[in-house]
Amino acid sequence: MPTLPQHKNGIITTPHVVILGAGASIAMTNRNQELSGKGLPSMNNLVEKVGLSRLLDDNNIKYENENFEVLFTKLKSNSKYNNLTNKIEKIIYDYFYSMKISNEVTIYDYLIMSLTEHDVIATFNWDPFLVQALARCSTFTHKLPRTVYLHGNVGTGVCYKDNTVGHIDAKCSKCNKPFKSTQLLYPIGEKDYTSNPLIKSEWKMLQYFMETAYYITIFGYSAPVSDYKAKELLLNTWKSNKSMEIAEMEIVDIQESEKLLKTWNDFIFNDHGFTTKDIFDSALFRHPRRATTELFQRTMMLKFIDEKPFPNFSTLKELYEWIKPLIDEEQNG
Repeated sequence: MPTLPQHKNGIITTPHVVILGAGASIAMTNRNQELSGKGLPSMNNLVEKVGLSRLLDDNNIKYENENFEVLFTKLKSNSKYNNLTNKIEKIIYDYFYSMKISNEVTIYDYLIMSLTEHDVIATFNWDPFLVQALARCSTFTHKLPRTVYLHGNVGTGVCYKDNTVGHIDAKCSKCNKPFKSTQLLYPIGEKDYTSNPLIKSEWKMLQYFMETAYYITIFGYSAPVSDYKAKELLLNTWKSNKSMEIAEMEIVDIQESEKLLKTWNDFIFNDHGFTTKDIFDSALFRHPRRATTELFQRTMMLKFIDEKPFPNFSTLKELYEWIKPLIDEEQNG
């Protein structure tokens, strides 16, 4: 028998896990442009977008029509390019570090507010948008999801001495020294999720949530072939989940449904998986903070909860005031 989800005051508290890929940040910036107009690069246009062309030209490196992942793997495997790859990494880091989230209410603001403190958002993205959205949402409430950064992130800092992590501009709560920037996990063939202590810790946190999750949402993450090790780690953990048979998986992506369901087939038990192209059509945004509760009521109790989708807000304060009754309900029943 599968393990039934836990609840408090009639509201499911078993975790909802959200996994973000590049498509999530792209969707966010398509809706609300980065503050200075910077675009998010893909592996196919990263060289031009980030400004690596001149550096590569000066070193007689051909990059036209070549995927950055393939190019960087070749350079990294040759020790004579050590100085060059270090410069490349710094340019990329600085490009992402300078990015600022729109002042408007963004998809990430809605996403953070749609989840509770029992849930988690795990991102593969380097950009700081999730960190920035979390920081400003936390000025209204601390009843927000955990966040983990699976490939490192320019918005987070770390103190390796005290094993603490926080906002890049903050200080360690133990030694009061400024955080150091986190190492980004670059696309170099088979990725190593264990040698860097911070990335290892972040993966352990995600695996902890995956083992008990009742709902999983994959948003804009295509599980590329180069990330097969990440998918393998996720799948092995998910298979140990005792609620897998009754859990739900939602995939938000602009790709065709048939392709997405094939990619994630190993994660889906029977027909407990579906797709949508728009995050605003997702269970998260149609049932903010109640997606797991709605799933339990519908599938286990045969009761249907009316949808309460997010309206379109002009300010974060409006978003918080709309969501506050749900937060109060979680505390008081």
